[in-house]
Amino acid sequence: MGSYTARSPLYIAIAMIVLLYVAVFAFGWQLYMGHIGLVLLILLTCFDALQLSQAGKSITAERSVRDQLSLSDNQHIQYTVENNSSKDFEIEVIDELPSQLQQRSFLFNFILPAKERTKEKYKIRPLIRGQYNFGKLHLYYSTTNLSLLQKRKTFDMEKNVEVYPSFIQMKKFDLQIFNRVATLSGLKRVRRIGKTDEFEHVKNYTQGDNIRSVNWKATSRRNELMINQYQDTRSQSVYCIVDKGRSMKMPFEGLSLLDYAVNTTLVLSNIILKKYDRAGLLTFNEEIHTFLKSDNRSGQLSKISESLYREKTGYKESNYQGLYFYLRKLVTRRSVLILFSNFENAYDMRRALPYLRQLNKLHLLVIVFFTNTEIVEAANDDVEHISDIYRVTFAKKTLIDKDLIADELATHGIQIILTTPQDLSINVINKYLEIKAKRMV
Repeated sequence: MGSYTARSPLYIAIAMIVLLYVAVFAFGWQLYMGHIGLVLLILLTCFDALQLSQAGKSITAERSVRDQLSLSDNQHIQYTVENNSSKDFEIEVIDELPSQLQQRSFLFNFILPAKERTKEKYKIRPLIRGQYNFGKLHLYYSTTNLSLLQKRKTFDMEKNVEVYPSFIQMKKFDLQIFNRVATLSGLKRVRRIGKTDEFEHVKNYTQGDNIRSVNWKATSRRNELMINQYQDTRSQSVYCIVDKGRSMKMPFEGLSLLDYAVNTTLVLSNIILKKYDRAGLLTFNEEIHTFLKSDNRSGQLSKISESLYREKTGYKESNYQGLYFYLRKLVTRRSVLILFSNFENAYDMRRALPYLRQLNKLHLLVIVFFTNTEIVEAANDDVEHISDIYRVTFAKKTLIDKDLIADELATHGIQIILTTPQDLSINVINKYLEIKAKRMV
């Protein structure tokens, strides 16, 4: 059974009754006038409580949320409230949202007519991977004619929801790359070198196919346009290596660099598998934590997603020496290694450089590290005071150091992606497509 609470009209009515009694004693009016007002208020309050009690079973509420949510993407919780009674009610909905969402002012307030149902959506953006606990759903309703009391009805709708690396981004890039009609926002088409792709089969022409691949003999036989379909070079091994050291704790727009790397790893792994290559995963900091051998079987993407779901950053420096010896032992076939890390200064990079050079001799190494967007903004700020000169100068020096790190790595033949966190997925996908098109492995 729900509890009753007084609303502001009831408090106003009580204040008026008090003032009436004061006036009775101050001006010598008849006392029964105050009694009449008090009895009338009590009767109206009881009648309002009766209306709320009778309508209790006729008002229902429901929360709809997915079993799995996507990290860093805007999603919605849907609330359905139904009024099966013959009266209109004013409704307030309060939900016990997970603490990770940091939503402390959740409230829906609306009037629901008789025999009507309404649906409301609430936007959320999960910024932490893991398990989210949705608690009880509380519904407060009051009559629209008197509105003296408000009654609470609680729905036990506790539910645990898992927040996984961004499968929404994965599907978006999947559509952009593999649907030729889709607009490729930021994705680059790299010209292929040579024509060594193997013939796969003949198929009907569809919009976006290369007209130069028309098979004229098959077209004349079928009396419809047919083209030759070629398949890419397959079964290249591509490993996404995610650094979980303390440098990857740095936050951008609510997400750590590790979370950006985790989302991009899932997106890229899906594309790798769709391109018939073999996707693998390795995560490390002071020691190796997760290793999934490259594979292209159907369950590989699920294994990668489950592994990424559990990854967290540490507080120690990453051990590149251990990474080198581990990969040398377990990855014997020449592969593409895409390393997500973040070198903030040349000293950290040079400590790891001998091992990175050795890895690049055995495999094709691509190092992905990040531009600090806040420092870019600080470097472009206007200078008004002497303190501003120091701040802008330091910001510009930091950006120059990043470029120097990239140049030094490039001089040793290592592929480099220096990117903002927001453009990480686009730039990494473009680099993979470039490597595949130019057959760099």
